[in-house]
Amino acid sequence: MSSNNIIEMEKTSMVSIKGEIDIYSIEKFREIIEERIKTQAPEIILDCSELSYMDSTGMGVLIELRNKTKEMGQKIIMMNPRPNIKKLLSLTGVDKIIEIVDNPVN
Repeated sequence: MSSNNIIEMEKTSMVSIKGEIDIYSIEKFREIIEERIKTQAPEIILDCSELSYMDSTGMGVLIELRNKTKEMGQKIIMMNPRPNIKKLLSLTGVDKIIEIVDNPVN
């Protein structure tokens, strides 16, 4: 998983997620998102257009981070996930607690 592109806007913080989120990359993913949570941006957008794979470890941390943002009055939005990621989010019910969009929020 690599995420070199972090864009901060007035109301959002956007992170481009590339590659895989799994047991081998999860700590970097967690660190990057927790850093974005600290900015207190109301919305943290994860650009998932280049996210190719997520395992159960990734799902667990995603839910944990979603709960943390919710406690702080923020929210995580997943933007442009690939069909395999959308299917995983749907099968696990995560699409009911994390907003999934095909375009950036204006």
